[in-house]
Amino acid sequence: METYVLSCCSTMDLSKAWAEEHGVNLIYAKYYLGEEEFLDDFYASLPQEKLFSRMLSGEKSRTTQINTEDYVESFRKFLSVGKDIFHICLSSGVSGTFNSCHIARDILLEEFPERKIEIVDSLMASSGYGLLVDKAYALKQEGLSIDALKKEVEKWRSRLHAYFFTSDLRFFIQGGRVSKAAGFIGGILKICPVLMITGEGTLKPIEKARGKKQAIENVLSKMEKAGYLPSEPCFLSHSACLEDAKRLEEAIQERFKPSGRIEIFDIGGSIACHTGPGTVAAFFFGKEKA
Repeated sequence: METYVLSCCSTMDLSKAWAEEHGVNLIYAKYYLGEEEFLDDFYASLPQEKLFSRMLSGEKSRTTQINTEDYVESFRKFLSVGKDIFHICLSSGVSGTFNSCHIARDILLEEFPERKIEIVDSLMASSGYGLLVDKAYALKQEGLSIDALKKEVEKWRSRLHAYFFTSDLRFFIQGGRVSKAAGFIGGILKICPVLMITGEGTLKPIEKARGKKQAIENVLSKMEKAGYLPSEPCFLSHSACLEDAKRLEEAIQERFKPSGRIEIFDIGGSIACHTGPGTVAAFFFGKEKA
């Protein structure tokens, strides 16, 4: 029987407990405040409120991609006991980790030529990335081979959508994830920029909402147009604005009456370095993207 391990990075923003419960290999990203390094470990190393307090006080945050050596070390322990690897990466549109992972694969396949290492670019971030990992786990439980799983995960990836809003694009712009020219600066007249993750896995501002109520309505409208599948899970992420995420959840429940579960997660440290506080995101499966 084919034996392989499902693997992902901590930027999938679900939880360490989720990964342990589902037997998913977890590789930790890192981020920096000033020159101080922290593991992106679901706020075990640095509580979320301390991260945002330091960012808002002007301390510079930055992220670093998971390096090739980290992937090699993590994967080798499974390959050495005869297990293949199925790894899902953070979007190549926002990080270079996908390239680092491929370099690690090439190194390890020279050492273990009889093994397989399959890598999928999630083209997502935060719990949208986590939602694809969650789907991969469910499909793996159905007994799919590693090759069949890759085909199915890539199909579901093409149906995975992300829309979100924020009260301030300052940190998106500082981190280079949104350009000043493309960005709508929030905070003036209570403007909430609404953004999406494109099919290439990059961030794109698409609308300006007058306040959070209108922003939530805009997200619901986008979900409807994207053909949200209410029988499938929907994951919501937030950065220190749980009440806003709960309001979005209630609005989704009221509008769509979903049978699939809706879960709310914190945006983890690495992604939060680029969002700052005040971001709410909806990740869901819908129609295949054009």
